[in-house]
Amino acid sequence: MTSINQLLWGGLAVSVVFGAAAQASQFCPQGGLREAMLQSRPARLAAYFVAIGVALLGVAGLQLVLGHAVEPSHPPYRSVQLAWGRYVLGGLLFGAGMVLARGCPLRTLVRSAQGSLQAMVSLFAMGVAAFAMTSTFVFNDWIAPWIGRLSLDLGRLGWRSQGLDAVMGLHGLVARSLLGGAIGAAVLMLAARGLRGRAHRVQWVGSAVIGLMVAAGYALTAGSLGTHAVDDAAFMSQPPDGLGVQSLSFAGPLSDAARFAMHPQTQTFTLGVVLLLGTLLGAVFAALVRDEFRLQWPQAAGPLMVQLAGALMTGAGAVLGLGCTVGHGLSGLSVLSLGSALGLASIFAGAWATIRITSRFAATPIQAAVGAEV
Repeated sequence: MTSINQLLWGGLAVSVVFGAAAQASQFCPQGGLREAMLQSRPARLAAYFVAIGVALLGVAGLQLVLGHAVEPSHPPYRSVQLAWGRYVLGGLLFGAGMVLARGCPLRTLVRSAQGSLQAMVSLFAMGVAAFAMTSTFVFNDWIAPWIGRLSLDLGRLGWRSQGLDAVMGLHGLVARSLLGGAIGAAVLMLAARGLRGRAHRVQWVGSAVIGLMVAAGYALTAGSLGTHAVDDAAFMSQPPDGLGVQSLSFAGPLSDAARFAMHPQTQTFTLGVVLLLGTLLGAVFAALVRDEFRLQWPQAAGPLMVQLAGALMTGAGAVLGLGCTVGHGLSGLSVLSLGSALGLASIFAGAWATIRITSRFAATPIQAAVGAEV
């Protein structure tokens, strides 16, 4: 078995565990924010930050074990170019969209695995929107001409990257890893306040496993196996796309999956697509084991249209903002990316505003669409 095939199989294993943990713990940043805002129930939102804390600790420890940083990553979370316009605008669009769509791409994937036909339609719409942003004229002709101006070259300020360690003037792998570990421990302590008691044990464990799988994704791609795969691909006449240092994310992979579905003969099976499919398989397995698979038909036309509009916004926002609640929130923050922090803050700002607005329209199709169980 070639190193590339080993990498793909390893990514499949990591994502299957990731998907099973997401299903078992009902992992949902959007649902957690809604419950915290409207019902004063912080547990689900705290579980999201448990995953962030564990991912930070896991990646910090991984870098010490590897003896080098997990970079340059794909996407470039620590680039010296801080594309703040994309992070803010894309994040706001993604955050508003995931509220209307009843979940981010990960949660929509899990709901699809549990038998929701409406979630499957929403997931398809997210993929179509992501594909349109990456492979058609939409981004190049309508957005690229002006969005590039909303960027900051941090090199002019004397910073090596947009990593928090670089901004703070810290140098060396040890300092970077200690900073990541300290922030991860602090996030975990804060999150623990919202997950007290045995009733939240599954959420604790599930979220911790999710964070560990983010570190495992980096271990695969930044370790010796990932290096060998990249080296082997360099000698191939048609090397596969999507290799390099990376971990779990659902922005680019949604577009890759749509492209692969439309042109399977001309597209390679990227690692991102493997991670997407593995997450789906893991969630299906967990739903069957936990007897939570139920075939659910779409709602009435009004709520369905609202959710489809939200799904299109989510897919487009994920690409425009260079990440999602998993890409920025877990994979990006775990490498101390300021851009990911800005992107995640924008996602939550967009979601917060949309929840506030829709909660005031109790008897409308919009509220019927977004107020259902997530």
